[in-house]
Amino acid sequence: MGVLTFPEIPLIEGEIVFDIRLSQEQREFRDLARKFAQEEIKPKAMQLDLVTEWEKRVPWDLLKQGSQLGFRTFVLQEENGGSGMSDHITSCLVAEELAAGELGTAYYFMLTARRARDWFELRMTPEQRAYFLPKFVNDDLYFTTVAIHEPETDFGFDFFTETPPTIKLRTQATPQPDGSWIINGTKAYQTVGYLAKLIVLRAQIPDGTVQSFLVEGDAPGLSRRPMSKFGRRVGDNAAEMVFDNVRLPPGRILPPAPKGRADMGTHPTIAALTLGLGRAAYEETLRYTQERISGGKPIIQHQAVGIAIADMAMNLQAARRLIWTAAWVKDHPEAIEDGSVEALPYEHMAIAFTGTAVQRITEQALELFGGAGVIQGMPIEKYVRDAHVQKHVSFPYPSRFKITESLVGYKRKVPPFHGGD
Repeated sequence: MGVLTFPEIPLIEGEIVFDIRLSQEQREFRDLARKFAQEEIKPKAMQLDLVTEWEKRVPWDLLKQGSQLGFRTFVLQEENGGSGMSDHITSCLVAEELAAGELGTAYYFMLTARRARDWFELRMTPEQRAYFLPKFVNDDLYFTTVAIHEPETDFGFDFFTETPPTIKLRTQATPQPDGSWIINGTKAYQTVGYLAKLIVLRAQIPDGTVQSFLVEGDAPGLSRRPMSKFGRRVGDNAAEMVFDNVRLPPGRILPPAPKGRADMGTHPTIAALTLGLGRAAYEETLRYTQERISGGKPIIQHQAVGIAIADMAMNLQAARRLIWTAAWVKDHPEAIEDGSVEALPYEHMAIAFTGTAVQRITEQALELFGGAGVIQGMPIEKYVRDAHVQKHVSFPYPSRFKITESLVGYKRKVPPFHGGD
């Protein structure tokens, strides 16, 4: 695929300006995502959100159609069944467009896509890849999740992506004489967890270390209970997972991330999903304020309304630039190493800022819609609920902890951590 062009224009020693120009392939794929989101996903979103039974809120036809368009596999190399667009900028472009159609549906595609790159191409052994990759590529409804968080603990939230050395998980993996493993424990709050066909499970082994295990969704002994949320209800269903003597065959430990890789992870993509939600709220509000007449003129011409719209637009643009910076830096870690870019935790900044900004954008939209905004079945009412959920899953406080640690050069001291007795 084409590469992003970032001309370096010296301003002050050690500083540069980024001129982000998308390749033709990136623009075409972004436009395909926009067309699918606006013409296929968005028209069905409100109706699905109102359905009470969660199984009927899963947009199976959209998930299959989107997979056939490549939104689940595009990050894989062409020889592995993808499109070779593994850079984070492209992922963020697609995430924003799909989420502008409907946030929960977009989650299925985007987290699965980014994990596909990390898991299938960068971490799996050749034997694991030979077994799992064909299943993934050939099944349009093969989605994935991680199983990290445990009930009644803050593991996975307070510590974000780190595993404290003192941790004691409830979920345990016990080795067997034949090389297999027996898994027992419970995980909760897993995005797309109820329907995922491949689960990467974090469990503790007898030597005290924590390993990642590849678990198939139909494994005997695995049971899942959906956890309904008040927002982000369409498609994306969190789940509690119970592992009751789940036996895994030998060779199911997923190797750790390759040493030195800085381009892995989903944080910029999650921020871009949040951005897409904010853009949808902004576009709906911009349209409404130009059509709604008060005092003989469109309400956008009233000073207070115009200022609010301007604030919404500025927050969207600021978030997008921060997300793109985070994405570019993940793809170009050498820019930090050689001093071209200041060493800052851009991905944490992006995910924290965007979560807060989009919640504010949806609240402003609600204020401008007035009574119409709180009526169930109206888009703004849904966007407000989705934004509250999205801000929570954007880890606003752990992200800020990471930022502060980076700015002042210290590391939080954490107490011995236990996931239960």
